[in-house]
Amino acid sequence: MRFGHTLHRLFVPEWNEQYIDYNLLKCLIKLSKLSEAYQCLDSSISSLEGFLRARLNSPDTDPKKLQWFQEINARAVWRILAKLERHGQSEDPSHGRLRVRWQTLQSALETQLASVADNKQIVTEDVIRSSNDAILVGGQDGFTPLHLAVIGGHAQLVSHMIDSLPANKDTHTRNVMGEVLHVALRYQNDDIIRNLLRGCADLSYRSSRGETALHVAVQVGRVDYAAHVLEAMLKQRASHDVPDNSRAWTPLLFACADGNSEIIQLLIRAGSNQKHRDRLGWTAKEVAAFRGHLAVADLLEPFEASLTGGPADPVENQKARVDNIYCGADQNVIIATLGTTAKDRPIAGLDLPYCSSGYTRGKYETGSFLLEVSAMGAPERRRVPLPVLDDQINNPFVFKITDSTDPRLVFDVIQVTCTPRKEVVVASGTALLAGNSHQFGAFRQSLVREQTIPILEKETMRMAGSVTFTPLVVRPFSHLQIPRPIDLARSPSGPPVLIGHRGAGQNTATREHLQVGENTVGSFLSAVKLGASFVEFDIQITRDLQAVTFHDLSLSESGTDVPIHDVTLEQFLHASNTQLPHGNPLSMIGAGHSRDEAGRRPRSRSLGREFEAGAAQIRDRMKHTVDFKEKGFKPDTRGDFIQDTFATLQEILVTLPKDIGCDIEIKYPRLHETVGAGVAPIAIELNKFVDLVLEQLHQHADNRQIILSSFTPEICILLALKQKAYPVFFITNAGKVPMTDMEVRAASLQGAVHFARRWGLAGVVFACETLVMCPRLVGLVKGGGLVCGTYGAPNNDPGMVELQARAGVDLIVADRVGLIARRLAKLA
Repeated sequence: MRFGHTLHRLFVPEWNEQYIDYNLLKCLIKLSKLSEAYQCLDSSISSLEGFLRARLNSPDTDPKKLQWFQEINARAVWRILAKLERHGQSEDPSHGRLRVRWQTLQSALETQLASVADNKQIVTEDVIRSSNDAILVGGQDGFTPLHLAVIGGHAQLVSHMIDSLPANKDTHTRNVMGEVLHVALRYQNDDIIRNLLRGCADLSYRSSRGETALHVAVQVGRVDYAAHVLEAMLKQRASHDVPDNSRAWTPLLFACADGNSEIIQLLIRAGSNQKHRDRLGWTAKEVAAFRGHLAVADLLEPFEASLTGGPADPVENQKARVDNIYCGADQNVIIATLGTTAKDRPIAGLDLPYCSSGYTRGKYETGSFLLEVSAMGAPERRRVPLPVLDDQINNPFVFKITDSTDPRLVFDVIQVTCTPRKEVVVASGTALLAGNSHQFGAFRQSLVREQTIPILEKETMRMAGSVTFTPLVVRPFSHLQIPRPIDLARSPSGPPVLIGHRGAGQNTATREHLQVGENTVGSFLSAVKLGASFVEFDIQITRDLQAVTFHDLSLSESGTDVPIHDVTLEQFLHASNTQLPHGNPLSMIGAGHSRDEAGRRPRSRSLGREFEAGAAQIRDRMKHTVDFKEKGFKPDTRGDFIQDTFATLQEILVTLPKDIGCDIEIKYPRLHETVGAGVAPIAIELNKFVDLVLEQLHQHADNRQIILSSFTPEICILLALKQKAYPVFFITNAGKVPMTDMEVRAASLQGAVHFARRWGLAGVVFACETLVMCPRLVGLVKGGGLVCGTYGAPNNDPGMVELQARAGVDLIVADRVGLIARRLAKLA
């Protein structure tokens, strides 16, 4: 949440300078300047108290506007106090005094708001009759008539006022015009902005936060505003590359945080300093990469920097934030996220004519509203003030119920009145989470997880609106409840752990080196011989609920785009066996080949014409499938790779030597994959999918070193809540382009770290491009108590791997296992 940058400006732009400077306070705490933070907070509360008193005594005060203004300040103050408490400051006298003072101020404001008439200041053209001097004279609230005309959106009136001012404007006049230009930019009134720029507003003017007009233009995301302001700044010879007071952010850093490539290119052409560092040591490139804007970060020039310090050197070692959530025996856990988790489908969580979960101008005129969420059979209730100011993606509603209770969620819309203080339920809706459990057949569910239910008015029972949420029900797993120690965090002087990707490497079309069929026992054995400590492989579930190792969504070897979860184990193995010598499946784990009556070993099919014909037939059978058309090949197929038989998870655990560690990726189908393949977005039910894998581990893993991982956030949550034996890793592209997976929690390094810490995961495995581009971010990941791993094509470059090793990466997932193992051996 970025107080002072985005959220509050949706509500009261003209009061921007009066808000608590949340970003400054947060920076002071991160830098361990706690005494300065208390002084700043004390001063801020005093200033805010004076402003609130002046507004309450003003006859034109809008209580609703003032209420939202105070709501955001309240959230900022309480979050700062909570951060100070986490630094062990709860017993500090200043802490207690400020807490009591703030509570008193809030109570007094609520009482006084109830007695203020709901009047709204209206600016008319009568203001033009004022003298020229009066145009720039502030009233009781500090607003001049020019301020009020800009706030009211009266472009013609603003133009008349500017024309009536002297041609040679003094410093005070230019400063007032510079100040109201900030307000006009936040309100995005094109005509007024043009008039103020035409009238030579002072573009050197900096707000109390140290922001220039260019800061504001960048924050609202308008390329045209940024271009006009920048052009005017250059004409006035005003500096355009100045840092603000809170975080020492220049306009370039704000643009990188929002990923606005057009504005970034504009600022680069204007000569913005790309090497500038903010108060915490962040560069613009690191801010862009951290937030998942890798295409934007690539626009910025690389520069030499140490691998430590700045964002990679956090003041405190933050531990994973877990609310002690665990799915115990005879329990179900309901997890519901308001709205959607899809980046490309923005959906309002709550949508009613008079209120919404997202801010909408013109609503909330009939009172303040809360959304209360509860689960049948759970004592807890969760409330969220509307509109929702906090990011809910990693702050879902969580309820525990008995496994004998049908999972249901109740959404109540509550109206809060001040005179007298009371709460009234005005609308409600109930979601039956188990209602469609058999809609797609036994143990099946849709990959579209959002649900939308109607909200009914309490009095009339007519539909008043809707609520959209993304639910997940976690059921318990009775085994694997004892932790099995595994140390993956590297020692300061040791090399990272090397993991063979899909065994000895992913099969690719380059044919640059000998490739063993991926996800096969032969490939696993080869990877270990080449120097891998762990082997990574993908596990999917067949239609008859068998765990098999396979990467791709579709079994193209069958000649169709049928997904793995729609074929039986017998059909899956048959697609592999048809490529082998008749009746003589290859054995990569020591079993000998059959011999003829004379005791002779049969000739290898790879040396005969029949083999070539067979390979051509297989390719011809697959040529019309979506996957084959995109890649031009299929992994582990005759004629392209050293082929081995497909395997089940049980076979791998039983036959693979016990000293070989396994990185088991739970390859649950994702929505964008089914859309791309043109198949129905339906898969095995999540709990069943995970339980089948865990059951195999319980029966056959013994004391083998195992880590579990997945690209699917819900799979990671289930693994974390169902079992305690094995560490869980979240795998993410972290904004790597082109982005195909629109999952919000996987869209950036920032989102992935927050998600992993929220659910107590062991670590995150990133697409390595982000950390190769900005290696200091490795320290930020590890500073949050997480193990940091990477995967991707650059991990086959020894130089890139050494760079990551020096930055502190713990796990390297690579295809060229032997090549990388030799380089890592030199670092030991």
